[in-house]
Amino acid sequence: MAYWTALSVLNQVAGELGLTQVPTITGISDVQSVQLLALLNSAGNELLMYYPWEQLATEYTFDTVDGQEEYNLPADYVYFTDQTQWDRTNHWPLLGPKSPQEWAWLKGSLVAALPRMRFRVQNNKFKLWPVPSTPNFTMAMEYISINWVLGGGVTPQSLISLDSDILRYDPWLLIKFVKFKFYELKGMNTTGVNADFMRVFNTLTGKDTGAKILSLAPQIQSQFIGPWSIPDGSWNVNP
Repeated sequence: MAYWTALSVLNQVAGELGLTQVPTITGISDVQSVQLLALLNSAGNELLMYYPWEQLATEYTFDTVDGQEEYNLPADYVYFTDQTQWDRTNHWPLLGPKSPQEWAWLKGSLVAALPRMRFRVQNNKFKLWPVPSTPNFTMAMEYISINWVLGGGVTPQSLISLDSDILRYDPWLLIKFVKFKFYELKGMNTTGVNADFMRVFNTLTGKDTGAKILSLAPQIQSQFIGPWSIPDGSWNVNP
């Protein structure tokens, strides 16, 4: 996808609204341009919460430490991609996230600790149970990053600061969303601009990563070797 610069998106919005376009967003002082830039920043950060966009998916790995229960989350963490948490050393998926009630039960009752590790997120920390011991294990998972802006086209960040900042969304999604927010802010009828935004949003989320074949009777496959591990084909079996 060809992403647009912040200045290009801002001026496209202004043009569609019949407002004055600007030569730069650096040091702008007129109320109209300042407001559009603020709405653009707001739109980009809100879209993070609406859908796990593939371009913002990031892998996080760390090694456990003997006797340490909790670990820092990435600085740009927004939320995890569900069911991606794995113990790569032992090739086991982690069990969780556990609820506060389950966590209290695990830590306070007589429960067999092995072989699977459990996790939860609390106080912006990633917690493991049982508490890891030697040898260390490698944990891996995916999360959505807050850095939807590439400052100057290079530096990941969460807010726009330069004309040349690259915005990591489909440009038309941002344009439609900012227009909707502008109409809403001004107290105007948002029916049309909301419909425009939702058409683009639904189209993009439906095609962002493709779709798997749907089943009327889905089953969770075991990670163990079984008949499902054998590829289709015709096999000679010797007696």
